[in-house]
Amino acid sequence: MLKVFAGSFKSRENAQERVSFLRSKGIQSFIVPTTISGEPWFRVQSGSFSSRENAEKRITEIKSITGVTAFISADHVNSDASTSPRSLQLDPSSILGSTQLSAEKMNAYVRKLNPSAPLLGNFYKTLGDYYGIRGDVAFAQAMLETDYFRFTGDVRYGQNNFAGIGATGGGARGASFSTPEKGVLAHLQHLYAYASTAPLPNRFPLVDPRFHLVNRGSATTWIALNGNWAVPGTSYGQSILNLYKRMTES
Repeated sequence: MLKVFAGSFKSRENAQERVSFLRSKGIQSFIVPTTISGEPWFRVQSGSFSSRENAEKRITEIKSITGVTAFISADHVNSDASTSPRSLQLDPSSILGSTQLSAEKMNAYVRKLNPSAPLLGNFYKTLGDYYGIRGDVAFAQAMLETDYFRFTGDVRYGQNNFAGIGATGGGARGASFSTPEKGVLAHLQHLYAYASTAPLPNRFPLVDPRFHLVNRGSATTWIALNGNWAVPGTSYGQSILNLYKRMTES
């Protein structure tokens, strides 16, 4: 059974806000609690279909009426997604979705490649769940952007800029953030700007200085970041997904 979700959130309150918003637009939905890596989070389900064609029609309908980018899950997994082989087979191509890998898995992988890498897995997991973004794939993007947090490009280590925000080439250093958590927050907010046209959830302040420069909803998949996040970036999204795949298989 293919289930269509119009958001996944760490907070029930934020999930309820999404349900209320969808219902105000005539889209019926409800909250589905689940557990990922031992922690509770909340999905907003807006349909269940035996046919992928019908599920995709539902996604198109939700997008056209509300601006929310929904996604398909093959089943409703209520288990530790960090160890479930089935969960790791879920399509990671959509930027929006639930984080499948545990913080420990992310940290262990990058530390094998760079023993001095900062331990950011927990930030990518918890903040990814809050915004309904694939925090584990975003972690792969951060590894790609920073050379596994070695910072061998224009951005320097102390900037806490894990996504190259504002580093537009020609030696431009880009944005700086006061703490690693704020750097991860800015990264996920920037992804949210690309992947969704819905209002940014407001538990955290907006720290991404380029959020309002993004064409909202212009890239709902990682490959769609080609030519948007990275220019020309013809294989940018593919590189992120390949790195993510290697991390899941490690």
